[in-house]
Amino acid sequence: MKEALWGRSFRLLYGSMSVSAFAHTFGTFIISWFVYEITGSELAMGGLWLVSIGTRMLVQFAVGPYIDRFRRTSVMVLSEMVRVAAFSGLLVLSAVGELTPAALYGGAFLISVVFFDPAAHALLPKLVTETALVKANAKVAGLGQLMRLIALPIAGVAVAVSGSIVSLALVTGMFVLSALMASGITEEDRAREKDETGSWWKQFKRGVVIYRKHPVLLFLGFFIAVINFAVFATQVMYIPYVIEVLGGSSFAYGIFAAMFPLGYVAGSYVVGRWKEPGRVMMYALMIGALFAGGLTHIGLGLVSVLWAALLIEAAAGLVMPIWNIYSNLLYQRLVPDGIRGQVFTVRFLIATAATPLGIVYGTFWASRFDLPSLFISVGVLSCVLTAGGLAVVAVYYGRNREHGAQVKKIS
Repeated sequence: MKEALWGRSFRLLYGSMSVSAFAHTFGTFIISWFVYEITGSELAMGGLWLVSIGTRMLVQFAVGPYIDRFRRTSVMVLSEMVRVAAFSGLLVLSAVGELTPAALYGGAFLISVVFFDPAAHALLPKLVTETALVKANAKVAGLGQLMRLIALPIAGVAVAVSGSIVSLALVTGMFVLSALMASGITEEDRAREKDETGSWWKQFKRGVVIYRKHPVLLFLGFFIAVINFAVFATQVMYIPYVIEVLGGSSFAYGIFAAMFPLGYVAGSYVVGRWKEPGRVMMYALMIGALFAGGLTHIGLGLVSVLWAALLIEAAAGLVMPIWNIYSNLLYQRLVPDGIRGQVFTVRFLIATAATPLGIVYGTFWASRFDLPSLFISVGVLSCVLTAGGLAVVAVYYGRNREHGAQVKKIS
């Protein structure tokens, strides 16, 4: 049932997504930090991220086409309970002194076998009115990043002060809380379409066909892949970057990693208050935000002091909501409810198609050359590709205007 923006079901979804984001960020920090602390290897860090992303891609590809057969709240709860099981296992191993790299890799594998985010984003448009959808997306994105902002320094302090047992227990408890919130959401039963119970291939095609109907989604999907290539090529090396280039500690890494969410929260607030732009301006703003993100990667490669890196990372977070909020809005408006979960799954597969390449690229470059040049190379590549995207938008819509095409808001 659709309610006002702060109806009970939206509040529960808002809370569940926020707690889940906090717990996932906290847990990922713990796993990443202990892998690097035990091994001291950039290759081990790259391998950890490959396990995580590779698992998510395989699971989404194999099971994603069936996601719309189930209640979205049930999918969310099941996903959180898988994470509870994973971190409970790591907690037991830590308590008996057997928290090895293999165990941490196993934990990374299990927490990647989830569908929480696609189910939550597919459910959101069913809980709020059409006019509240932009603000709802902005609030969900903003609070999610705020939770990441809070989680990272807290995780850094928890690891440094309390060690692995307390930290893993906290993560486990937070995923339980998220599951309880998700279970309380009132989700309307919807009428199932005739072909909704077909074969895997038929279900997958239902998620793909929307990209033929709306080619702009495929165009934007390419840039999602560009983002993920750049992000994961550098993000897998954030811990070595903070320690080796900036001379920081676990707490310094927590502060550095928190700067992106800090900027993101501010950016989400600003975008949520903007009047919705026209179609051409929306695309230009989205791709322009990615170009600015490329510039921040170049900036990180040029500095070697912590305070400058903190400012640059905050700036990267400030511009990214422009892309994410409007991208989610496009998908939620253009995709029918009956296949929304499947389309979000296909979107995830497109988005992560270049992610393994980014991880391999970042791991190889950092091992073969150095970290600053890695950030610069990724930034230059991002800027070149997004500048090309801006040129395509300008030429395409410039021609349409010459032929008398009207530029309207997306509806």
